[in-house]
Amino acid sequence: MSRQFAILGLGFFGITVAQELRRQNDEVLGVDRDASRVDAYADLFSHAVVGDITDEQVIGQLSLHEYDAVIIDADDHLEASMICTLLAREHGAREVWVKAHSDTHYRLLERLGADRIVYPEYDIGLRVAESLHYHALVDFIDLGDRQFVVELQATERLNEAFPSVEDMERHHDSLSLVAIKRDTELLRSPARDLVLRPRDRLVLVGELDALRDLGRHL
Repeated sequence: MSRQFAILGLGFFGITVAQELRRQNDEVLGVDRDASRVDAYADLFSHAVVGDITDEQVIGQLSLHEYDAVIIDADDHLEASMICTLLAREHGAREVWVKAHSDTHYRLLERLGADRIVYPEYDIGLRVAESLHYHALVDFIDLGDRQFVVELQATERLNEAFPSVEDMERHHDSLSLVAIKRDTELLRSPARDLVLRPRDRLVLVGELDALRDLGRHL
């Protein structure tokens, strides 16, 4: 079943989100004050509107309460981003996602009631740093409260330290190995006596400190 989303501000982030939502056959409204930008991407949207996303009358006419979520991307215009967030909240948006550009901007958006704040520079920087430091790290998801889901590639050194699932979980009782990607096979909830192999892709859930300790064996 398709869902409905409103994208206010057609920056690169907003356009990228719109492309993926439309690929999923969702209905997407696009709004931007730049008529040439709206025209350029009109085919991407179910409905496209030329309008100032900081204008309360424009926001009031969009019926944002009817959409599953509102995504705000005002490029680098921090004031426009904050005003739009405030107006979207006041006009009944169910869920507001906003792109942040700095730590201060992030905190202000929190105060304005944004439900989800996307901070690409921080998130990407964190991923790059972790990937550089832990070379076998494939991907990770921050669950909050220092809890992470990580995917890493087993190495010979790791397998020497932890030959089996049981060895790994016994050494790190705050870690759980939830799946193993082995060649084209996905092993869900692997048996504790399963012997690990180099180049296995391990999907783990656990505390940040335990994951970092495990990273020293990669």
